[in-house]
Amino acid sequence: MTYEEICANYAREFTKLSIWYARKRILEGLSDFENAITERTNIFRNTTLFVDNQHPATGAVVPEWDDLLERLKVVFDAHLHDEDTTALESKSLDILWPFLEEKTQGRKRFTPSLEARPYEAWTYDYYEQWINIHIGNTYSPESPLSEKRVQFAAALIRLLEDSQARQPDVTHVSCGSWLNSVPTFLDMFTDEWKQSAKGGRNVRFTMGHWGQFTDRTGDFHARNGAAFRKTGEFPYPSRSCTDRIDAALDHLRASFPESLEHNRKHHQR
Repeated sequence: MTYEEICANYAREFTKLSIWYARKRILEGLSDFENAITERTNIFRNTTLFVDNQHPATGAVVPEWDDLLERLKVVFDAHLHDEDTTALESKSLDILWPFLEEKTQGRKRFTPSLEARPYEAWTYDYYEQWINIHIGNTYSPESPLSEKRVQFAAALIRLLEDSQARQPDVTHVSCGSWLNSVPTFLDMFTDEWKQSAKGGRNVRFTMGHWGQFTDRTGDFHARNGAAFRKTGEFPYPSRSCTDRIDAALDHLRASFPESLEHNRKHHQR
């Protein structure tokens, strides 16, 4: 498949899974209809209506989205209690598809330069004495946890070292993600990081929960989707973990000598 076709298949299958999950939340009394669709799934961000990071769940007024919700509500009212969710999912997808499909058209694989993404798969923001780290697979169709593991760890080392130089008053690093339930990701961090894990059922529209349904190529992760439908639980629960930056760096340097060598060769400090 072309990358555009991969993106279209992802949008199609992920949206159907999201509709299934929204129905589940409504029937369990966890959300009303609008909350379930807008705030608890990631549908909106996959549409052309998501512009400049403006999201209705955070207060943005998007009249076109409100119109879509009205049309979707008619479908949910008609099919919410169907034992088989096929009609609910397919009819909801039909309503959303023009806004989803348009966003996939002409899509090219994201291959950022080091100038644009100096820490490759990692981005960050600061909050008081914390640096919060975030992950996006800039190596696709390869994986940061296998083929690109050396580079992935090397980039995190650079990020944390640079943070210490830039913001010496920032002493701790944190991350909230489903990846904190993945052993090969947790191996990059200390026992203290693992023991600090805090989970929660406050599912929102972020990739901290929903990223696990994208595979390394950018397509829908069918195995994780099937597991979610079968058990009703996220295959990899989203957890928040923290540690001191100096402890995290000590662990990375000791565990990934190849990453230190990679930085020495390719990223002279």
